[in-house]
Amino acid sequence: MIKPSLILILCFNFVFSTVGADEKAKWKNTRNYKILKPKNYDPKKKYPLILSLHGFTSNGRGQAGFFPLADLAEKYGFLYCFPSGLDRSWNATNACCDWTNKNDDSTYLRNLILWAQKEYSIDKKRVYLTGLSNGGFMSYRMAQDHADLVTAIAPFAGVGYKKWPKQPSEPVSVLHVHGTKDSTIKWKGGSIGLRAYPSAEQNFENWRKFNKCEKEIDASKEKIDLARKVAGSETSVKRFTNKDGSVVSELWRVENGGHVTPPSPAARERIVKWLLARSKK
Repeated sequence: MIKPSLILILCFNFVFSTVGADEKAKWKNTRNYKILKPKNYDPKKKYPLILSLHGFTSNGRGQAGFFPLADLAEKYGFLYCFPSGLDRSWNATNACCDWTNKNDDSTYLRNLILWAQKEYSIDKKRVYLTGLSNGGFMSYRMAQDHADLVTAIAPFAGVGYKKWPKQPSEPVSVLHVHGTKDSTIKWKGGSIGLRAYPSAEQNFENWRKFNKCEKEIDASKEKIDLARKVAGSETSVKRFTNKDGSVVSELWRVENGGHVTPPSPAARERIVKWLLARSKK
């Protein structure tokens, strides 16, 4: 007869206590998320954490193919995770994509971060999210809901709320990547059904103003070869910082880039380095 404790192990339904004083209930890792580590992981050191979120109809494995992190984790030393949303989607904003509003992914991912901070040696000042499409929307939702935990986000082809339901508790650095020929989440904005989402530029301005990033840094000479299917260095950069440079709001315009534009290895590394350079005070 198999002991109940062994069944729990086989099912990977581990029970952990969250670290917040207001979150006394034990949290179960029911979605079996795995925190991945570099080979030379040393629990005596503090490591950044990157969560990478998939798009609508995809999953963690699909996101790992779109934005692989193993090689960069070895090179730069960080922990990472490719979570999978329920029903292959994330309940991010009213526009995308759990339109029945039945899953509380915001709270679940918050508890994942809190659990990871308890179980692994994570630098609490360096927690980042990136994501594609619906995962980009979810990155913005996490920045809005959990700015106390999230240091910076780097969304691809996914925006935040057109009309903010509330203000984040503190600034969060943003690097937004978007193709001008994206026919799914359009550069100029649009709607999914009757649910509107902002343009890439309006979304960027919303966060730039909230972050008080009023100092423009001239990036006109920076051209990035990001899109593999577009010839040349097609991506231009718009960059603003706050007064002391601790918060950055940055927009990468991928000229003629589509919706699912896997970044070149060099662009992927540049994005990861951008995230890792951000830290809370």
